[in-house]
Amino acid sequence: MNDERTSARLRNALVERLRLGGSVRTEAVASAMAEVPREVFMPGGTSSARAYEDRVVVLSIDARGLPDSTVSQPAMIALMLEQLAVRPGMRVLEIGTGSGYNAALLAHLVGATGEVVSVEVSAELAGAAARRLAGLGIHVDVRAGDGWAGVADRAPFDRIEATVGVPDLPPAWVEQLAPGGVLVAPMWLRPGLELAVAWERTGGAALTSVSVARCGFLQLRGPHAGPGRTHALTGDLAVIGEDLPPAALDVLRDLIDHGAVDAGPVLGPVDARLTGFALAEPRSVLFLGHPGDGTTWGLFDPERPALAVLMRDRILVYGDRDAAVDLYYGVAGAPVVDAERLRVEAVLAGTAFPPAPRPDGRSWTVERERYHYRLTEM
Repeated sequence: MNDERTSARLRNALVERLRLGGSVRTEAVASAMAEVPREVFMPGGTSSARAYEDRVVVLSIDARGLPDSTVSQPAMIALMLEQLAVRPGMRVLEIGTGSGYNAALLAHLVGATGEVVSVEVSAELAGAAARRLAGLGIHVDVRAGDGWAGVADRAPFDRIEATVGVPDLPPAWVEQLAPGGVLVAPMWLRPGLELAVAWERTGGAALTSVSVARCGFLQLRGPHAGPGRTHALTGDLAVIGEDLPPAALDVLRDLIDHGAVDAGPVLGPVDARLTGFALAEPRSVLFLGHPGDGTTWGLFDPERPALAVLMRDRILVYGDRDAAVDLYYGVAGAPVVDAERLRVEAVLAGTAFPPAPRPDGRSWTVERERYHYRLTEM
């Protein structure tokens, strides 16, 4: 009984913190998070106190020792549930079951008359999640399989939520979305720019965002995951970029091995302009680890070959020194972009965009295999 009271107290305290932070905005989401015991979905040995911290918890790791499944940060979970706007009686598809915690929240939101179907690429995780949910008396149709394909036999869905990041929308998700439905997915758009986008269909296969929020998620796994955008280089150094095949990575390693030249100071401050730089410059890259501490922005051109990176208030250049000039002026001339005020549109590749929502506004286009995306400042 004491454990139950402690759990309830911790849940309510978490909800209040999330209200104050702006992640929880409706009574429906607050009620779901106050009712579902998060500690049940944590890895073994996790204390109740740690279960209700506003942080990501690693659920499983891959052969490299890196996380491949997590229980997402409560603030991010709440924010995306608010974007999803689930109502009682709806049929909801979740891509990425993980621990089953988010599926439990969705089940609370749809109520006894609704339905939640959840797909997990790992059969082991799917089985464990199904057992946790059943143990709490929560009905969710948990399936092991490739979430890229959706669940055609239960479509259409009023709501579809992906809890894994994708660089491109799977056509199956769009096809399985009911008229008037909402699809929420973490979209990897450019280095350093990942957005939780709430999409509505605006005719045929075209979609338009109704809300966006910055986020960070593990990427989709399985046969349709693609090559990924994060690549290990050497030791603890990794690079994030748009188009980095193995040959380009070899060039990058060679440049780094040969050392850098200090090309002088950068025109600062630059932090506010990095989103605009990444949108405007397809050669932009983001390093994790060295060089520098934490993350380091740069510009990489394998054809020259050249790499220029921002190191605090200076630019270091590897290879062709003109890359430092490109980086200097690229960042100095980049606009300040509020990512959460962007309107994002998606049309099938080869299809024209409709007239721009703001002809006088700045916009950028990101082209992927299946969809093309237009981001416009609003």
